[in-house]
Amino acid sequence: QAQARTVTSDMLVSLTSGSAELLPPPPSLVGGKASSLARLFAIPSLAAAHVAVVPASYALSVDFFRPWIDAIAASEAYAAAAGSTASNDDNVRQLCAKLKAMCSDLPLSDDQRAALDQLKSIMMSSSWSGIGSGNNKLAAVRSSAPEEDGAAASFAGAFETRLGVTADTLEDAVRHCLASLFDFRVFAYRQGQNQKAGDDETVEKRQPLAFAVVIMEMIDSHVAGVAFSANPLNSDRDEMAVDAAWGLGESVVDGSITADRYVYNKVDKAVVIETIGKKTQEKRLNGQGGVDTLVINNEKRQMQSSLSTAQLRELANAVQTIEVAYGMPMDVEFAYTESLQLKLLQARPITTLVYLDEVMMTEPGQRRMLYYDYNIVSEATTTTPFTHLDNVLYNRLASWMMGCKERALFGNDPRMPTFVAETRQYANVSFLLRYSTPKRIAKHSDFLDPYLASLFRGSDCDKSKYKMKKLPKGVNLRNAWKLIKAGRYIEQYKISKKFKQDPARRVELYKTSVQTAKVELKRLEARGVVPSEGLEAFCMELFDVLDKTVQLEVAAIMFVVLPLFNELDKKRRLGETEEVRSEYDALLAGYDGDELMEMNIEMYRLAQTLGDDIWKSYGHDDLPELATRIQDNLNGKQDDLPREFLDEWKIFMDRFSYDGQDQLFVSCPRYSDKPEFLLAKVRQNVGPTVIDPSVTAKDKLEKRQQVQELQLKRAEKKLLSSPAKKIRKRNEILDQIFWMRNAPKMHTSEACGIIRKEILKIETKFVDDGRIDEAGDIFHLDLAEIDKALTDESLELRPKLLPRKAIHRRATLAPECPLLIDSRCRILRPDPPAIDANLPEGTLVGAAISSGVARGKVRILQHPNEQFEQGEVLATRVTGPAWTPLFVGCSAVILQIGGALQHGALCAREFHKPAVSNIDIHAVLKTGMLVEVDGSAGLVRILEEGVE
Repeated sequence: QAQARTVTSDMLVSLTSGSAELLPPPPSLVGGKASSLARLFAIPSLAAAHVAVVPASYALSVDFFRPWIDAIAASEAYAAAAGSTASNDDNVRQLCAKLKAMCSDLPLSDDQRAALDQLKSIMMSSSWSGIGSGNNKLAAVRSSAPEEDGAAASFAGAFETRLGVTADTLEDAVRHCLASLFDFRVFAYRQGQNQKAGDDETVEKRQPLAFAVVIMEMIDSHVAGVAFSANPLNSDRDEMAVDAAWGLGESVVDGSITADRYVYNKVDKAVVIETIGKKTQEKRLNGQGGVDTLVINNEKRQMQSSLSTAQLRELANAVQTIEVAYGMPMDVEFAYTESLQLKLLQARPITTLVYLDEVMMTEPGQRRMLYYDYNIVSEATTTTPFTHLDNVLYNRLASWMMGCKERALFGNDPRMPTFVAETRQYANVSFLLRYSTPKRIAKHSDFLDPYLASLFRGSDCDKSKYKMKKLPKGVNLRNAWKLIKAGRYIEQYKISKKFKQDPARRVELYKTSVQTAKVELKRLEARGVVPSEGLEAFCMELFDVLDKTVQLEVAAIMFVVLPLFNELDKKRRLGETEEVRSEYDALLAGYDGDELMEMNIEMYRLAQTLGDDIWKSYGHDDLPELATRIQDNLNGKQDDLPREFLDEWKIFMDRFSYDGQDQLFVSCPRYSDKPEFLLAKVRQNVGPTVIDPSVTAKDKLEKRQQVQELQLKRAEKKLLSSPAKKIRKRNEILDQIFWMRNAPKMHTSEACGIIRKEILKIETKFVDDGRIDEAGDIFHLDLAEIDKALTDESLELRPKLLPRKAIHRRATLAPECPLLIDSRCRILRPDPPAIDANLPEGTLVGAAISSGVARGKVRILQHPNEQFEQGEVLATRVTGPAWTPLFVGCSAVILQIGGALQHGALCAREFHKPAVSNIDIHAVLKTGMLVEVDGSAGLVRILEEGVE
């Protein structure tokens, strides 16, 4: 193994000297930026080919800053800020300002002074080839924290940089950079990284505070910018994206000009997109240690491309070399000097990309495969990554319900029509394109989800590019027919015919089956896992109980509810008059017996039994304290809550404690183990503006029945070809069967909640025995591994779970969960909507999914457990049953994904909330905007930009 790079001292480390074979100093010593810079300098192929030069650079190490960090960490202001969990608290902002001010007055130790003096000598020596001479030789001073520029978080733009620094101004620049460590932006970003990782603790408890800086020869850039070895706009691994402008790179980063944007295809070695920005100014060094902003008056130069094709090709070669050396997509800062020399100033991993399993990737230049993540729009309706155990159980359950009880039907081969990946499940669209076209798929997708349909209609979805040329082995008509026969489709179709013939009779039999199943589920829950049989056998017992009811539900929904719903929704959207559209809108809501609606009615009742004064004393972040208080009252430790509330709480938990965020994931907390999640939703039902959902449900039911009666009377008046008989049967189905639409998910969620309880018992034992490290680790094992570990205490679990845990964490940190993505990680986007000149400026065009008009301030949520206030407009990517309580208090709903039968549309109509889908939430909206949502026309009007 190569020796570590020689350091000038414990406090001053050279990053660009010595042999390239030496290991770069670790981030723990010099910070992420400095370590990456040393690694960049050491890439042999770059140095040997003289492709680019890394300017001479040094680091003032973590050891240099430790005395200052220790002094600040011991202050009262730091203790108060570090103990806070609020990311937008004004008090935290004030505390951060105090900490920044402290950095100016911290005393220098003798060792710190010696390190600074040595660095000043280097800057003034002949070896420092930067701009200027003597005391006026210039440097760039950049912050470099240990957690900066890592694969999980970049902190890009959060820390400060000082340009044109001289030996005389070096100390001030170093202190200024240190102060940026305590900037509120940095604090909030670190908080956000913890929340993404699922860590409930504050950032400082999890990440020791440390700091370092890089001091680099100053380059007087003629052109500078940033190159991404993968396109950050669509995640495509075969495209390099470059932003560039005249002068120093700060103009590109700070947004003071519109930079030139290039997209370069690394396979074809060609520029595919060139967008020239209007560069009205440039930042240049003035030679006295400062930076001047110069106005560019020459219009020709303003609109001139800052990079030539040859420079883009040279840059692409360098960036690809760096990408290969680091083994991941990289973000590279570069500069071209007046003599057209390429300089590489920094390299860090791109943290905003989406990753696929290696087995799903094709090689550069190979024909690409296209994948559809169907659990976003339907099935689980979630963008949360599956843990390994979630995936195993979900696959086994789906296979069980399809009639295959011995094994999981879906494998890991991405060439198959459907397959299971590490953290998601996909359908192979390339397979489908052998038999259909994007336009046909889009037509059938309109009902399922307008956003999905827009992706298939978009220019990105090119059949000639994605159509599968050759079927995988074993995929043929004979095997397809075997799957259909084994999959119970024929059996379910026969069951559905009975539901159509006599809905009332069949629903009564179904309800009896449900009650029998619930009794059996309670019995199995009380008994738990039989040690001699194991967890897997227990899960299969539960699945067997579910099988008896879910088959009836699936048959009724698939062959009765969905076809009729599609027919009614078409008339709701495309009816000739507003009156017709309004009637069919009424027919799609108001269904008595829906267990999900019953749950939300119970939440409302529960909320009313706790006094307003108690609710007002607990903010969103204080709800864990209220949960503890409730438990203490139930246990007899306290007696300060209303008895009526405690009784209602016990009743609710007995019936619905299995519910949570992603109910079909055993890894996701339930109300039983995270009661503060329930309280956050119950809290939405408090206040004078909240309407009792039972009243809303009754109104919707009466309106639907009125329309049914009205349409039947019209039909009966027709003497010839009267549709009265058909409408009577339709009305019977609406009254008797439509409420079943949420039943399969609710009942499956109950079983998953029971399984979770047993898993948590096993997990506690594994943690106590030291076999796994922490809560949550067990969900990265599968059923067979858990059962084997229960009988074999010598079995090592960490080698199995740790790689899966790392993959899951990476998926958790991903910026988005794409609906359509290809095998080079390209995320397919819809074409921009056509601009309607008749619409006011600031109008967004989406899909109308629930009628009405309302105004409110936007609140963009990633999860239903995040803070949300009454009267706000709920904006999120997609919703599932766990989001339902938020519909009570919101003024309107904006979704990116959501068809007429998707949860968001159904709930919006039930709660009489205007709703629009097919809006790119994160691209066009931000929290705090004042908007008007027109759910009848499918429009969102931005009234005020607001402040996030």
